[in-house]
Amino acid sequence: MARSLKVAALAFSLVAAATLAVAWAAGEATPFVQNEPRAMSRVVYFGKAGLVGEYAVQYGKPTWQAAYDTDFDKMTRGKRMRLGKDWWTTLDTFCPLTFGEKTDLADGAYFLVLECSDQGAWSLVALDPAPIRKAKMDAFGSAKTTGGTAIPLTYEASTEAEPELKIQFLAVEGKPGEQTLEIRFGKHRLSTRVVPKI
Repeated sequence: MARSLKVAALAFSLVAAATLAVAWAAGEATPFVQNEPRAMSRVVYFGKAGLVGEYAVQYGKPTWQAAYDTDFDKMTRGKRMRLGKDWWTTLDTFCPLTFGEKTDLADGAYFLVLECSDQGAWSLVALDPAPIRKAKMDAFGSAKTTGGTAIPLTYEASTEAEPELKIQFLAVEGKPGEQTLEIRFGKHRLSTRVVPKI
């Protein structure tokens, strides 16, 4: 009996493998499994009644390469580009946010990309995930995305290189209702003011 079960199990495995091989050969979906750690920066506000506001950015951490500094302007100016690696860099917020002086973003979930104008002005672009999901577009297609809410960023060159992408909310001294959103990668720093509407 045990031998019969083993033979049946082996036969089933062979049939399943053969079926998958035929499916893949026909151009059907092929799985690519990733188990990569992601980084997260989060802000939480608590009031007397409990949670009153919360937002977080999550992202994959690419490694900086010195070669990126060669023709950096040529690589970035006039282009929309991926932020992070693997799955989309995301912003989830339970409350509306104001970036800089007047860029408002409603509560919800967003995919984030970077954009640099021909003149070198940087923006963080918050994209609605719904059409991206419908188009089944991976983050490597960031350059092909259109629209979104452009959040102006301040660019600064730094003296010390950040070896991996780092995105974080930084507290502003004396202003508990405000943070600085900072993006650092290599010797480059982008930032903007963030104020939640709570």
